[in-house]
Amino acid sequence: MNKVLTVTLLLALTLGASAQQKPAGKKPAPKTQKKAAAVAVSTKTVTAQPAPAKEADRSAEIMAGLKAWDTSLETLKADFTQEVNFREAGLKQTIEGTLRYVKPNLLRIEHIKPARQVVVTDKTDIWIYKPEDKQAVRTSWEAWRRTQDQNFSGILDFGNYSSLAAKNATRAEGGKNGAPLKLTFTPRSGEQYALTLTLSATDYFPMDAELSVGDTLIKTHLSNVEKNASVDKEIFKFSPPKGVEVLEFKN
Repeated sequence: MNKVLTVTLLLALTLGASAQQKPAGKKPAPKTQKKAAAVAVSTKTVTAQPAPAKEADRSAEIMAGLKAWDTSLETLKADFTQEVNFREAGLKQTIEGTLRYVKPNLLRIEHIKPARQVVVTDKTDIWIYKPEDKQAVRTSWEAWRRTQDQNFSGILDFGNYSSLAAKNATRAEGGKNGAPLKLTFTPRSGEQYALTLTLSATDYFPMDAELSVGDTLIKTHLSNVEKNASVDKEIFKFSPPKGVEVLEFKN
C-alpha cells in the first residue's frame, strides 16, 4: 500500500513547461495559415495538460481534510451494514452491527445479524467471541490482521488515515453537482486492491467504504454516527463467559 501524489503533478508541470511556444517572428503571406495552424496546435496542447495537476491538488486537498478530521477524532459510535460479495462464486453475505472506538486503540465491533459476534481489541490483543458457538478466540492484533480476510477494512482505519495515505496512491473524484465525493487508495506494488471511501461534503467523514480484493467486493456503510461522544471504556474489556471454550493463538 503506497502513495505518491507528486508524480502526476510533476509530470503535468514538466509537460506544461515544454509545451510553451515563443511567438512567431516574420509572417510571410503565403505561409500565414500554416504558422497559425502550428500555433493553434501548440495552444491546444498547453490547455489540455493542467487536468492532472488539478486532480493531484484535489486529492491533496481532500486528503488534508480527511487527516484533519481524523486528528480531531477522539471517540466514535456508529451502526454499520456490510455486504460481502464473493463475485466468482456468486455468493453474498450481509452483516449488520455496531462499532465503538476510543482513540488511539480501543475498538469494539459487534455483529447483530446474521449471527452475533463480538470483536474487542486494544490493537495489541484481540478477542473474537461467537456466543452461538460458545467459543472465543484470542490472538495478537498483528497476527489477526495478517490472516483475516480484510472484511473490516475501511472501518478499522479510524485514527490511522494519515498512515494509510502515506502508503498509497490516491485518486479523488466527484463532489460536484451533487455527486458523492470519493477518495480511492491503491497500492503501487504488492497485493492489488482498491479501497474507496465516500466522504461527507462537509467534514470529509467516510460514510461508506468499498474494498475490492481479487474477486471479493466488500461494501461498508456507517449510520447513526456520533463523533466525540462519551463512551464507557468498560465495554473494551472482555472476559469469556463461563462455559465458553477459549482458543489462544500467539502468532
